[in-house]
Amino acid sequence: MLAATLVVLVLWVTIPAPDLALRITQIALGVVAITGVGLRHFYPRIAFTLAFISTVVAAVLGLTVDPLLLAGIALNSVAAQHGRRAFAPWMLGVVLAGAFISIFINVSGSEDDMRNVLFSGITLCGAWALGVKTRTAQQLVAANAAIEERMRLARDVHDVLSHSLGTIGVQASVAAHIDGLNQVQLRSTLRDIEQLSRSSIAELKMLLSTTRRTDDETALPAALPNLLAETARTAEQSGVLTTITATGIEELPAAHRITTHRIVREAVSNMIRHSGATQCDIKVTATDRSVTVTVTDNGRGDISHGNGGFGLMGMQERVNLLGGTFQAGTLPAGGFGISAVLPLAHGEYGENE
Repeated sequence: MLAATLVVLVLWVTIPAPDLALRITQIALGVVAITGVGLRHFYPRIAFTLAFISTVVAAVLGLTVDPLLLAGIALNSVAAQHGRRAFAPWMLGVVLAGAFISIFINVSGSEDDMRNVLFSGITLCGAWALGVKTRTAQQLVAANAAIEERMRLARDVHDVLSHSLGTIGVQASVAAHIDGLNQVQLRSTLRDIEQLSRSSIAELKMLLSTTRRTDDETALPAALPNLLAETARTAEQSGVLTTITATGIEELPAAHRITTHRIVREAVSNMIRHSGATQCDIKVTATDRSVTVTVTDNGRGDISHGNGGFGLMGMQERVNLLGGTFQAGTLPAGGFGISAVLPLAHGEYGENE
């Protein structure tokens, strides 16, 4: 918004208007263009249309020399969020119509006008190309994150098995070699072995659920509530009393379903392994603007837990890919909590194909 305001102040307001009516028109069109730029994260197509049309109209009236910089900012967001497929025929029509108006309706037809039209075209093409490049880079980051997560999975499986099997082996060996072990002591040892086995199996189940995903992660089924419930059951099997509250999540687009599920699963996995918690609260709330995910526990509240693998950094990276915000830390009343807000662009809510 600051950059957009500076563009209007420098390339719009500094242009003298012949009369008061045109000055008011100039300011109004500038406000519309700034508003469009401000909406680019939530309604990128609408943002581009507002910024583009208001700038073209102002240029035709001689009220700005802006070479579609504001429209370029909005167009960059369109390309970054939706890729090449976002350039619908109607958007092409808007651009062509604007070019036609700028070239043929502007009666001055001066060399400066033609130069400005050419520069405007370069601005839009550059903004579009940069947006597509940004989206490609984000997809590459996601692919690399998937590879790193598989490596993390191998390390975590090794850690779980080596710890649990090693402990079970030691306990069984001690029980087998101590003469005169009474039934109470034997039952206690067997209960410890049983509890450790159940906990390890539950943790492995959570870790190995990663292998159910294909390389095309959009294959994640639409039934996100079932996946969250499965994660909660895994926590319950590990001895953690878990409550889950989810509203409005049935119509989320694939990318948000995947990220929501991964964040909850990773947070719960870290809690089981590192926090020593006995209670966990999972909340997922979706609206037409954003998805909010929170996972809290009553454990030790150590912010470093889980940072040796995918952990907090991995959750942060997934949230960043969707342009969201992520927070994690010790809660005021004790325990640990994570919170993620994933923005939804206009029209994305309900796209659960």
